[in-house]
Amino acid sequence: MIAVDEAGAGDALVLLHGVGASRGVWRRAMPRLARRRRVLAPDLPGFGGSDPAGAGFDLDAVADALAAGLADRAAAPFDLVGNSLGGAVAVVLAARRPDLVRRLVLAAPAGFGPHGATVARAGGVAGARLIGLRGRVGAPLAGSAAARRVLLFGTVGDPGGLAADDARAMLTASRDSVRIGPAIATVMAVDLRPRLSGLAVPCGALWGERDRVVPVATLDTLRACVPRLPVERIAGAGHVPQVEQPEAFAVALERLLDRIAPVTGS
Repeated sequence: MIAVDEAGAGDALVLLHGVGASRGVWRRAMPRLARRRRVLAPDLPGFGGSDPAGAGFDLDAVADALAAGLADRAAAPFDLVGNSLGGAVAVVLAARRPDLVRRLVLAAPAGFGPHGATVARAGGVAGARLIGLRGRVGAPLAGSAAARRVLLFGTVGDPGGLAADDARAMLTASRDSVRIGPAIATVMAVDLRPRLSGLAVPCGALWGERDRVVPVATLDTLRACVPRLPVERIAGAGHVPQVEQPEAFAVALERLLDRIAPVTGS
């Protein structure tokens, strides 16, 4: 089962979240995006309310499970946006099922800085522990701007300026997830450059200029795979601009989608 939040009407836009999150990470941006289209925000398999796809976090299996859960509901083809881990999944979904994806937007995607298997496994274990600890310890402290600066350093452009409710939601978003460690290990090890280079789906990129998780410099890697890649940047935002600056994120995403010409006949 794929758990999905839905809002709006019209052409479908699917939003895929990152590794320390769930579909709730889109709660601020969804109403803004739903002014023009039908927005669907699923939990990735093994996260939130969605069942895992297999024993670990195999990107092909995850993409296939999402495709099966979204195809009828989204009335494909749909526009697809992936943030961080969701960006890696989005690349694989678009590569495996180009018939379902009209346009692809990668928002600071993971999967383009491969590490060795040993480092990736260690990163998965450490990352899962850190995210779990941050959620247990950090949520009660989210009302303090000083605590937010520590807890969300590197993830958010201005952690102290983030609303306490938004910080608390971010810190607790992954508490029901069971595939955090395997997902981190997978995207640390994978090299998605060949898949991105071979995509038949038109693509663009969106980035917060203060992203420290997947730095803006990663755009050079994406541009080597997709010449003339359309890009939108959000000043002052970090890795999750949909939470930090939801209105600016929605405006930038709509502007970017308008710049990406869908393949004729899609």
